[in-house]
Amino acid sequence: MTTFHRIKQGIWLLILAAVVLLSGCSITASGLHDHPGYAHIDSPYWWQADSEVNLSLGPTTLRAARWFTDVDQDPEVGVLLKELEGIRISVYEVTDNSEIFKKNIAQTQDNLNQEGWMPVLWVSEKEEDETTLMFMKANGDNIDGLVVLSLSADEAVFVNVIGNIQPASFEPLMAHVNQ
Repeated sequence: MTTFHRIKQGIWLLILAAVVLLSGCSITASGLHDHPGYAHIDSPYWWQADSEVNLSLGPTTLRAARWFTDVDQDPEVGVLLKELEGIRISVYEVTDNSEIFKKNIAQTQDNLNQEGWMPVLWVSEKEEDETTLMFMKANGDNIDGLVVLSLSADEAVFVNVIGNIQPASFEPLMAHVNQ
């Protein structure tokens, strides 16, 4: 990578950081709470758990990310970014509070079932005390949203992907992952 390319990439990262900071919580500002792919995730209160990451990216921030994507080099990422309207990621440290997260995941699972989300994946590793759940909300052939809930002995992860996603968009990404 040339020095010019690194400088250019650094400038773009600074611009992206400014967009993220200036857009505030672009999930709430853009009205994504009403989007069918928005999941009502029951998460712990701030005094119950240490949050390691709490990130909400809405349309404004994702549009900026599309500007920075080298579509010639990663066309599948560019296509997927066009279909996304929001991403919410929360990661918590689990210490002696795993019961709180088990209750949060059970409540979230109930919420998702009541709102018409379909369970897609459930993996439970008894020896490792790990559980991962994945839900999908579809509208015809399009995916409105995906939710991944994961709990291990040391970490809880909640992810909500919101958009109008074509399932075929995942094929090039999965082919790349499986290489």
